[in-house]
Amino acid sequence: MNAIPFGLCALAAAVVAGPSPAADVPLQTTTLTPVSVHASDTMVTETPSVQVRVTRQKLQQQNVTESADALKYAPNMMVRKRYIGDPNAVISGRNAGTLQSARSLVYADGLLLSNLMTNGWDGAPRWGMVAPQEVGAVDILYGPYSALYPGNSLGSTVLIHTVLPQRLTASVSTQFFSQDYHDAYGAGGHYNGHQAAATLGNRQGRWSWLLEYSRLDNRGQPMQYATARAGGDPALAVPVTGATADRNPNGSARLVYGANSIEHTVQDQAKLKVGVDLSEHVAALFTVGWWHNRAEDFTRSLIRDGHGNLVNGGVISAGGQTWTLPASGLAPSSASDTHMLYGVELNGHLDNGWRWTAVASHYDFLRSLAGSANNAEPGRPVNGPGTVANKAGSGWDTLDLRSSGPIGDRHMLYAGIHADRYVLDSQLRNASHWLGDADGARVSAFGGRSQTRALYLQDVWSFADAWALTLGGRLEQWRAYDGLRGNGNTTLRYADRQRTDFSPKAALSWDFAEDWELRLAHGKAVRYPTVNELFQGSLSANAIVNNNPDLRPEIDESTDLTLNRHLENGHWRISLYQDRIADSLYSQTDITVTPTVTSVQNIDRMRSRGLEGEITLTDLWLDGLDVQASVAFNHARTLDDSQYPLANGKVFPRIPKIRASVFADYRFAPQWDASLGIRHSGRQYGTLDNSDHIDSYGAVSRFTVADARLRWSFAPGWTAALGVDNLTNERYWVYHPYAGRTWFGELRWEL
Repeated sequence: MNAIPFGLCALAAAVVAGPSPAADVPLQTTTLTPVSVHASDTMVTETPSVQVRVTRQKLQQQNVTESADALKYAPNMMVRKRYIGDPNAVISGRNAGTLQSARSLVYADGLLLSNLMTNGWDGAPRWGMVAPQEVGAVDILYGPYSALYPGNSLGSTVLIHTVLPQRLTASVSTQFFSQDYHDAYGAGGHYNGHQAAATLGNRQGRWSWLLEYSRLDNRGQPMQYATARAGGDPALAVPVTGATADRNPNGSARLVYGANSIEHTVQDQAKLKVGVDLSEHVAALFTVGWWHNRAEDFTRSLIRDGHGNLVNGGVISAGGQTWTLPASGLAPSSASDTHMLYGVELNGHLDNGWRWTAVASHYDFLRSLAGSANNAEPGRPVNGPGTVANKAGSGWDTLDLRSSGPIGDRHMLYAGIHADRYVLDSQLRNASHWLGDADGARVSAFGGRSQTRALYLQDVWSFADAWALTLGGRLEQWRAYDGLRGNGNTTLRYADRQRTDFSPKAALSWDFAEDWELRLAHGKAVRYPTVNELFQGSLSANAIVNNNPDLRPEIDESTDLTLNRHLENGHWRISLYQDRIADSLYSQTDITVTPTVTSVQNIDRMRSRGLEGEITLTDLWLDGLDVQASVAFNHARTLDDSQYPLANGKVFPRIPKIRASVFADYRFAPQWDASLGIRHSGRQYGTLDNSDHIDSYGAVSRFTVADARLRWSFAPGWTAALGVDNLTNERYWVYHPYAGRTWFGELRWEL
């Protein structure tokens, strides 16, 4: 499908057909500039699910460097953001760990930011396409209870609404941050960075526009450590100092001798949004976004010989044992990426109360290079032989046409069509200089296409004054095609696949007393395999191995029972939820065959259930004191895994037993406010068989961290802020180490 031309034709037809203005929702905010939140997809949030809104005002009270930080205190959620500028910040929620990126959806003004070409650490949403200063509000929807969304909504759906100016507006801001990182291996220290951003916009008659640009320059802490195994020829061993005897999360002995992936990242981001009222009834929004990333991952040896020289490889003697260092243990890497986002949207309403929206988007990996050295090059890379991976040309297209409106006095009907296509092309080639072009022979290649067509219908029937019944369904046809896998001299192709599924939805809500609501919702969701999951693998004896192109989709049967109470100064909520997921897609080892095979496989049955509560109160005890808090008790289990039976009955990876947060902001003077936030994540495991029991590099930790911020509006249009994340300098892991104590300084001017 070529979604963009098709989408433009559909939009042009909609313009000719006529009517309706954009639905701009005003937002209370402390900013001085008049803004409106572009939320023409407001009708999409009117769904029978748990919803949480993060306002622009709330974001101004937090330490925010990227749009992903908007979810920092959302109930029962977290973003695996390891350092400032992390391009792999994956969402984790009720039923999804931080290696299941395809169980969430992220949109900005209806444009898809989720990378659904893959499912894992590298499938994070493209947060860099939305700068924090343009975010007006964020809505988070829990669970697959709306027919308006594809099966990836089985986890959570994040809707980012941006702002458009109502008059001439401009802003300039700068941030400085410094991380105090410490570890047990000798790679601690201070890792610093800064960020600058500017916006300029205006509204003149029927036209409004906003141009924004930002640059981030940061050095992160080590993401990995070089480890060695015992063994080697003692006669060749070089005695060293500085190595650390350690155990991996499973308890096996190892030696840590170096730090890897010490990333220096420079990211530039720019966006132009142009809105126009085409007529009294029709409005359009055009978006062009650009994101460019240059990253160098340095390495650092932590051991020295008897003469004080750094040691990078070979056989060493440490702790009374002989160890062999792998040749590539301290090999550096780099990345260079340029991505483009194009979007066009028309929306409006008819005189009879119906609304409609048409959105088309195209996301393009214009440049995507990842270079890796073959050998150790600690410190400043010397640019020797290596490999270069290229994903240029990959990306996705989407098209959504939807409408909603009343039928009589009791029914509100939602209807729409959806189409998408995902393209993944990846080649790995040898390079004489890994920081340059891939000038050598091809090592491997893989790629493919997938597409989905969908029709949906959803009806909200208010059959009595206090009752509402929501019934909906989504019919989807999915296709995977043009899959291939190759090595240096052979390319093999996969057979095409196609299937059709229907996902029913239902919810019943009862306003049983004033300001009280009880809602029971149930929904089925079908999450199709990504191109990466289907077409990865390797070649052996002219056949594709370690791969299953016939993977079944994940099928979720989800139920939520929620009690809501609206208060004069806030609200509270309690939810019971359960997800029974058949054929979960996860990388594991099939131990029922000889030799064993490690690949993405279907897990027969898993279940996630829990209790979730949240409360939000304004002007609590004191005028100007706002508090929000949440706690969730999760119980995620593998029920049946026929290929890896060691996982049966065990806790599913990377879903903690407890998640909790509290955030308080106090406006203690007209120009001052202070905030304090605490985030807690309980016991969790990184392996299916729960064999990881030691909290060391490679583990998935429990943690409690505190964040604070002080903000001062010292002159008209001027604000300054000082903040800190991880105040107590907690050391914790998500396989990689999270950031240590990080100080923030910020200065902002706004017209």
